[in-house]
Amino acid sequence: MAPLGEDTPLMGHCSSSLSSTEAGTLQVHMYHQPGTPNSSGTLTFSFGEYLAEELCVAAAKACGILPVCHCLFALATEDLSSWFPPNHVFTVSDATSLVVVYRIRFLFPNWCGPGKSQRFQLLQDRASAVLDQPVIDYLFAQSRSDFLRGLVVGALSWQTLEACLCLAVLDMLRIAKESRQSLGRTFSCVSYKSCLPEGLRDQIQQRGFLTRKRIRRKFGQSLRRLGACQTDARYLKIKYLLDLARLQGAGAEECFCVRFPGAAAPETLIHVAGESGVFWSHSGDETRQPFCDFPEIADIGIKQASRDSQPVENRVVTITKTDNRLLELEFPSLREALSFVSLLDGYYRLTADAHHYFCKEVAPPRLLEDLENRCHGPISSEFAVHKLKAAGSSPGLCLLRRSPQDFDSYLLTVCVETALGMDYKRCLIRKDPDGGYGLSGVARRFGSLRELLGTYQHCSLQADGVAMRLADCCPPRPKGTVNPLLVHAYTRTPRAAPGLGAHSWQAPWDVQLTPGPLPPQEDKKIVHGNVSAKKVLLAREGDAAGRSPPFIKLSDPGVSITVLAPERECPPRVGAGLSLPQQGGAPFRARHRKTPPPRDTAPPPPQGSPTGMLWRSQAWKPGLPGPKRAL
Repeated sequence: MAPLGEDTPLMGHCSSSLSSTEAGTLQVHMYHQPGTPNSSGTLTFSFGEYLAEELCVAAAKACGILPVCHCLFALATEDLSSWFPPNHVFTVSDATSLVVVYRIRFLFPNWCGPGKSQRFQLLQDRASAVLDQPVIDYLFAQSRSDFLRGLVVGALSWQTLEACLCLAVLDMLRIAKESRQSLGRTFSCVSYKSCLPEGLRDQIQQRGFLTRKRIRRKFGQSLRRLGACQTDARYLKIKYLLDLARLQGAGAEECFCVRFPGAAAPETLIHVAGESGVFWSHSGDETRQPFCDFPEIADIGIKQASRDSQPVENRVVTITKTDNRLLELEFPSLREALSFVSLLDGYYRLTADAHHYFCKEVAPPRLLEDLENRCHGPISSEFAVHKLKAAGSSPGLCLLRRSPQDFDSYLLTVCVETALGMDYKRCLIRKDPDGGYGLSGVARRFGSLRELLGTYQHCSLQADGVAMRLADCCPPRPKGTVNPLLVHAYTRTPRAAPGLGAHSWQAPWDVQLTPGPLPPQEDKKIVHGNVSAKKVLLAREGDAAGRSPPFIKLSDPGVSITVLAPERECPPRVGAGLSLPQQGGAPFRARHRKTPPPRDTAPPPPQGSPTGMLWRSQAWKPGLPGPKRAL
C-alpha cells in the first residue's frame, strides 16, 4: 500500500479480497500512529499464528492507546464488511496474504461533547473526559478517512455541500496548526477539495469555472475568519467529530442482513447501536422495531443451520432476554454470525458486566486468563482500595489487577496492618516476553500468576519497609463496578418507531409487587426473606379503552386466581416453546427456562409457588386476546 497523505483517506479503493502486496505476511493497518510522516501506519507480521486480541494489543502499543480504552477497538476486514472476534486465529503461511484494519468499533454518542458523559470516578470532583487524547486522535483519523471515502454521507447533493465545506474548513485549519504553517501557505499548498468526499469532489469539478472560483473564494474567506480564533488542533478535532456526527444523523451503527429461521418473510435487517441497543426491520421498510437493550440480554447461542436434515453453511444465532423472550436469526455464514455476536458481547461488557462473555466462540483470551487468575481489569488504585474495604480489609487480603498504563504489567494491592492502622501497599508484577511472571526487583520468575501468588502466600514480603503476607485474593464479582469507562449523564429515550409512541415489550398483566428470590436481587445483594408469610401488594394497570382504572391492593400471600379477570389471566399450564404471531412478523417465542439458583442463596421456589412472582405472559402483546380460562 502506497504512503498516504492528508489529501487521501487511509484506503482509497479497497478490493473485496484480503490481499496485500507481500506474500506470506499479515498487515494491520492503523489510521493514526504518532510520529509517522503520514499519520497512518502499518504493522507487518510474518509466518505463524496470531490471535486477533494479540494484534489489537500490538496496534494499541504502537498508537499509544492505554489498556482502559483497549476494549473499544477490534479488527475489521480490509473492505470493512465484517469484524473478527478477539479469539480469532490468523494463520500466516507462504500461500496467504492478509490485510486487516485496526478500528474503533464500540462507541456511544456524546463521548466527545462537553458535559454529556464523563469517566466513572468514585469522587465526583475528579470527573474527567471519557476518551483520552490518543483515542480522540485515532477516532478523528478514522472518522476523517470514512468521510473522505464517502462512508458517512449517503446521497451527495448540493444541500450537503455546505456542511461538508464546513468540515473541510476545520480540517484545513487543523492541518495548518499541526504543520505550524500559515493559513495562506496551507491554503495554497493543499486543495480544499482534498478535504471533501470523492463523490462531492467530482460534482464540484463538473461545474463551470466561475462556480468553482466562487466556492473557492467563499472557502478562503471562511478559513481566514475561523483562523482568527485562538484554538489548538485538539479542539478542532473534537469540533470536527461533533459536526460529522450531526451530518451522519444515525450515529455509529452496524447493520446485518439476516433471515428468520423457517419463515417465508423477506430478508430482515438487524441494527445495533450503542445508544439504542438492538432493533430489527424488514428490508426496504424504514420502520424499526426494538428488541432489547444490551443489559437485557441473558444468553446468546450459535448453532449450525440445516436444510432437510442436512447441515448447511448458515448459522443460527439465538438471543435470550432476561424475560425469557427469544430472537432467532439466521446468518449466511459463520464469519457474519461471529461478527454479530462479538458486537453484542463487547457492548454488554461495556454496559453491564466487564467480566462476562456469552459464548466461547467469541470469548476474549485475556478475559479468560483474568477469570482463571481471579484478576481484575485495568482499574485504578482508588477502585482497588474501595473493593478491599468493601471486602473487610483484613490483614493480608489482596487484589490482583491489570495495570491501567501497561499491557504487560499487573498490580497487587495488599492490606497491611501498621501501627497507625490499616494501610494498602502496592506491588508491581511484570510479564516477560517469554511468558514468565515476577515481582519487580525480584529475580525469581514463575510460569503463571497462580504459581506466583501461591508461592508468596507462604513467604513474607517487604514493601516500603513494612512486612506483609498474602492471604485471600479478592476476585471480581459478577456485574460489579470494575472502573467502567463511562457513566452517562443522560437518559435514553424510550425506543419507538418513527411516528409512533413508546413501545412496551411487557403485556399489562397483573403483577405481584413482592417478588421471590430473583436474579436481579442477587446481583445487587438485596436481602430478601420469607415472603410467603407476608402480605403482598397487588397492582393492576388501568385500561383506558375498557374503562378499567388502575389499582393497588393488599393481598394474602400468593394471589388467588379468582381475583384475575378471565381475559387477563395467565395460567401456568401454557406450554414451553409456544410460538405466537407478533407485530411485524418476528418469530419471538416465550419459554420456561430452568435458571440455576444463585450462589450463596436459597433456591427459587417451584413453578406456581406462592412465594414466587406471579407468572406473567411474555408471548402476548397489548391488544391481542388473552388465553382462555383454565378449567
